[in-house]
Amino acid sequence: MNIFELMDSKVSSFSKTDKAIYEQIKKFPEEFANSSLNVLCDSGSFTKSAMTRFAQKLGFAGYTEFQYQFQQDISAHKASDQKTSSAEIYGRILRQVSETADHDVISDLIQDMKKARRLFIIGTNLSHLPAEEMMIALSFHSDINAQIPRSDMMPYHYCDDDMILMYSASTGSSHQSLMQALRREGQGKPNMVLITTNAKHPLRHNFRRVIVLPTATMSDSMSNTPLSDMFAFMMFNDLVAEQLQLEKNN
Repeated sequence: MNIFELMDSKVSSFSKTDKAIYEQIKKFPEEFANSSLNVLCDSGSFTKSAMTRFAQKLGFAGYTEFQYQFQQDISAHKASDQKTSSAEIYGRILRQVSETADHDVISDLIQDMKKARRLFIIGTNLSHLPAEEMMIALSFHSDINAQIPRSDMMPYHYCDDDMILMYSASTGSSHQSLMQALRREGQGKPNMVLITTNAKHPLRHNFRRVIVLPTATMSDSMSNTPLSDMFAFMMFNDLVAEQLQLEKNN
């Protein structure tokens, strides 16, 4: 059993912090396998003790032992004749999003966009790319009042007829300020929709609708596919754009 399979088998017992570490390892396996604990903690939001406890939950004496095994697993995977190329992984993700997309959900999403007084499209870090792409697609439709607010200049007040469309792949830690703002006294209750590749996204309970897209599997992550979520988001955007065009033509 490799590290990914081991983590998958233990995920149900993970704490909130463990799950955040798990998601980051999935996204950046090479960094967690090769960077020192000091570097990982300095560049991330995890403490050394949290990383050590995570390794111990998987049966290792500490993070050093976990990391050694992780390096061996990645090396073995790279040497395998069965290694899947990134192109194959990305292609599979695009097909899965296209084949599993619920067109009724997409139609409902578009109707919600059209009904909204203001549509705020939000995405941080890499998720900002699909947010920008969606904004471009919607710019051709004058009946949708869409905008991408700057992360440091989010609206102070939201109304019940506003809509927030958020792209977030993993932990959602960069959106905590928005969640806090929405809990301010006197705030309206905008229609909030989350587009994610994480079915257990920690912020999912704040949203009226959560759309979960396929992404790379844990074993695929050994092939170093940090952009897999972006491919899923952008394929979904293409499906939305296609549906918008169909409705416009009709």
